[in-house]
Amino acid sequence: MTNLDWHFGHRFPRRTFLQSASTGFAASLAGSFLPVWARPAQSATSSPKGIQPLTPASMSKAWSLEEMQRRWNITRRKMKELQLDCLLVSQHHSGEMISERIDGDADVEWFTGNSLPFKYVILPLEGKVTAFSTAQVRGTPEEKMAAERGIDIRIVPGEQMWSAPMIDSLREMNMAQARIGVTDLANAPRQPEGEISYTTYDRILKAFPQAKFEAVGGLLWKLKLVHSPEEIAVLEKATLVSEVGIQAMMATAHPGVIHRVVWLAMYEAMVNASGERPWRVSIRTGAGGNSALNRPLEEVMPAGQVLTQECTGCVLGYGSQTNQSVLLGPASADWTSLSHYCLDTFHIVMDAVVPGKTIHEILAVYDKRLVEKGEKPGGLIFHSGGLGDLPRTGSNGEGSDVVIEPGMVFDIKPEFRLKGRGVVQIGDSVVVTDKGARRLGRRDMSPNNLA
Repeated sequence: MTNLDWHFGHRFPRRTFLQSASTGFAASLAGSFLPVWARPAQSATSSPKGIQPLTPASMSKAWSLEEMQRRWNITRRKMKELQLDCLLVSQHHSGEMISERIDGDADVEWFTGNSLPFKYVILPLEGKVTAFSTAQVRGTPEEKMAAERGIDIRIVPGEQMWSAPMIDSLREMNMAQARIGVTDLANAPRQPEGEISYTTYDRILKAFPQAKFEAVGGLLWKLKLVHSPEEIAVLEKATLVSEVGIQAMMATAHPGVIHRVVWLAMYEAMVNASGERPWRVSIRTGAGGNSALNRPLEEVMPAGQVLTQECTGCVLGYGSQTNQSVLLGPASADWTSLSHYCLDTFHIVMDAVVPGKTIHEILAVYDKRLVEKGEKPGGLIFHSGGLGDLPRTGSNGEGSDVVIEPGMVFDIKPEFRLKGRGVVQIGDSVVVTDKGARRLGRRDMSPNNLA
C-alpha cells in the first residue's frame, strides 16, 4: 500500500491528484502538498514557532543591503591580499547552471543580487560597483534595487559593443596602469578555458596596454563556499521547497504512470511554494535521476524499478537539492537492504563532517561503504548549495582538497546500484556548524515503496 503519510504526515488522495493532474491542477496544487505547518492562511496558526507557511509570499524578497556589502567587502579584502586594483567580473555558467538555470550568471548575480539582466560587473578596490546591462533593465525592480544599493548601472544599447562602456568605466576609475583580475578568463569551476567574450576582452586589453590583467578563476568560488546566516536561511527555505517537490512525486508516482505527469506535478508544486522556477526536477526510473536531463519524458514508469531524482528548489536564485529514491511496486529484500544501507551511509558521512577536515578525508568514509558493496570508490557525493557554480565533489573531484568550515552548505547524496533496478540515492542538504553538520530538510528520510 502506498504510504502517502510519508512526508510530514500529510495525506493526499492519489485519485484526486491524478484527476487534477490530467486537467491542469492550477495554483492550488502546491498548497495541497504542503505539510500542516506550511499551508496558507487557515493552517498557519498551527505552525511550529518560527515556521512560516510555504508560499511565495513567505519567501525572502531580496538580499539585504548588509548582505550585498558583505560580499563586496570580503572580495575586496581578497583583492587587497592579491594586490589587485580592480576586478572584471563576467558571466559564469558552470555545467550545472547550463542545464539548470538558463538565465543564471553566477558571478554577476552574486555581486548584484539580481538574476537578470546584468552581464558584466566591475568592482574597484575603492569606489562604486558598476554593472552593465541592456536597456531591458530600465523600469524593472532590478534597476531600482541596484540603485538603492549604490550600484552604478551602465546601459549598453543593442547596437553598441559591450567593451565600449566598460572601457569608459575603467578609465573613469583610473585603471590605465592597474592590476586587474578577470574572474572567468581561465580555470573557473567546470570552465577551464573560461567564458568571457574574446572580442570584448581583446578590445579592453588593447585599450589599456599598460595595465596588467590576471586570471583569477579560483577567487570567487572559494569566497562563496562559506555562507552568511542570511544565505543559510535562504538555502533552508529552498530545501523545504525541494521537499514539497519530493512529496508531489510521492503522491503521483506509481507503476504505469507517465513520467511527464510526475514531473509536471513536482515542478508546479515547487513553483507554487516558492514563486520561482525550480533549479532542477530530473527524475528517472531504472537509472540515475540526472539522466533525464531536467526534462519531462513520455516514458511509462514500470513496476519493480527504482525511481530516483535530483530535486532542487530555488529561493532568490539559490538552489538546494534533496534526493529520495523510492521503489515502484512491492518492497523486496534487496531494495529494503540497500535503501537502508544508503540511508545509513548518509548519516555516517554527515557525522564525519567536522570543521578542519578536508572533503577528501570525509569522503574516504563513503569510499569504504562503496567498496563494501562491491562498487568502485570515488563517487560524486557532495554538491554545493548556492548559485550552482560551486564544487560537485567525489573523493578525487573538484574541490576535494577544500577544508570544511562552518557556514558551508552541501547536499550529501550517496548512491548505490541496485542490480537490474536502478540507482538508490537518499540525500539532503546540510549546513556545517562549529560542532558538525545539521540537516536543512525536515522530512522523514526513511526508505519507501509505492505500489
